[in-house]
Amino acid sequence: MKRTLIARVAGVATLALVVWFAVGLSSAQRACAHDPRFTCSPRGLSNPVRIADPLKSWAFYGHVGKGESDVYEFSLARAATIPWSLLVDSRDAGNPARPIATLENEDGALLDTIDFSRSEAFYEPFSRERYLTTPVVSLALQPGTYVIDVAMHPAARPQRYTMAIGSEERFGIAEVPYVLGAIHRIRALNY
Repeated sequence: MKRTLIARVAGVATLALVVWFAVGLSSAQRACAHDPRFTCSPRGLSNPVRIADPLKSWAFYGHVGKGESDVYEFSLARAATIPWSLLVDSRDAGNPARPIATLENEDGALLDTIDFSRSEAFYEPFSRERYLTTPVVSLALQPGTYVIDVAMHPAARPQRYTMAIGSEERFGIAEVPYVLGAIHRIRALNY
């Protein structure tokens, strides 16, 4: 009787772990609201990607082409310095299109622009991927709402990109299966 109970508990625990992992893995294939986050490009001003906590370290994966852009929006309740950069997977380096990102405040004033005029190689050890990256810009921002617009230049061909923002690495145990699925999606260039 005791062995049967132990076997059942072990079976249920194993099944729960498999289901937890499978849900995380499959949700990363289609999710548009997690970390790392897939933008579901293109996203305009009427449907921007909302960055809930710009202090947290985010990597937004998107792709845009001619006449398209991805718009991101975030708000700060207090002044903060936030790192910001763009990356292109090194496997896409043959495509001459490169993202350009602009940052505006809530009044529409242009605060900063980042591009690939001074790009460098970057290896990301967690996903084991290589990128071309812009220098990291540290944004010293006051309380308010901000908009980032990512577009391609020249925009003849669509291009995948990654926008990195924030610096606080915070992951919960429940996010592990999602992150593993997201890494698979990133490695497969499926974004």
